[in-house]
Amino acid sequence: MFDKSIHGKRWCRILEEEAQLNYLLRELMQKIEGLDSAALVSREGLIVSAVLEEGISDMHIAAMSAIILSTCERVLMELKKGSLDICIIQGSEGKFLVMQCGEDYIIVGVLDADARMDLAFVNMRATTNRIIDILEE
Repeated sequence: MFDKSIHGKRWCRILEEEAQLNYLLRELMQKIEGLDSAALVSREGLIVSAVLEEGISDMHIAAMSAIILSTCERVLMELKKGSLDICIIQGSEGKFLVMQCGEDYIIVGVLDADARMDLAFVNMRATTNRIIDILEE
């Protein structure tokens, strides 16, 4: 028999969790000048939550992030350099940052060329810790 009250409570919890994750990404964007987009992505390449600038596809961000994560982990494994912490792709007009967020997720940032990386690292790490707390509840 289907219990509507249990189902309703689970649904409410999922919506609350989604709102919290979205809030944390928006807050992160306010803390880092030049952070144009931020996303939480599963290791499988599925978008969990995202705040993206216009014209950026959440599906593309998620898929590219998972591929980058896999490639970076493979490089580190082959070179015996430990586990992945942060992967940075720096172009002439900006940066793409991928950071571990627990065992199952990654947080992604798209930054302007002039964005301060020290602020990005510190704030993304703090946000990652808060996201892990939410997802492990």
